[in-house]
Amino acid sequence: MTADQAREEVRSPLDILVQHHVARGTPRMSAYGRVGTLIGRSPAWVQRVLGRRPDAVIGLHDALNIKAAYARLCISIEASADATAARNNALREEIHAALQADPAARPRTPGGAPAAGAAARRPGRSPASALVRSPAASGVPAAADPSLNDLPLWRALNEGE
Repeated sequence: MTADQAREEVRSPLDILVQHHVARGTPRMSAYGRVGTLIGRSPAWVQRVLGRRPDAVIGLHDALNIKAAYARLCISIEASADATAARNNALREEIHAALQADPAARPRTPGGAPAAGAAARRPGRSPASALVRSPAASGVPAAADPSLNDLPLWRALNEGE
């Protein structure tokens, strides 16, 4: 393995550490500082390594510190994912128990839609437009449907004449 290959091997976890802090809302320059503190280096050093500058020297202790910080991050992410999965499973069990105990929740079709007879929450949209004007009154076209003349907008439009 050449020195350039070793540098690239270290760059990836170092970049992930910085991106983790940036994704959590830390400004990039502060993220360099936080990662530098984790691995025992300066923010400028982290920038040099991520920027592929030739003067960025990566020692064995740096590589080991980066690997350890990356491993800690992976462990904390896995623990967080496991805790979230456990909470989701507990919520699923609560929902299942509530649905089994509530007789009103049972009359549903297999697809999960309400049983027949349930009323829709909102009526469908009218196929005719409500903003049709009459051609007789100063360039205002007549309504295609005479019942539209009773709409509040229609009355307000025609009151100005």
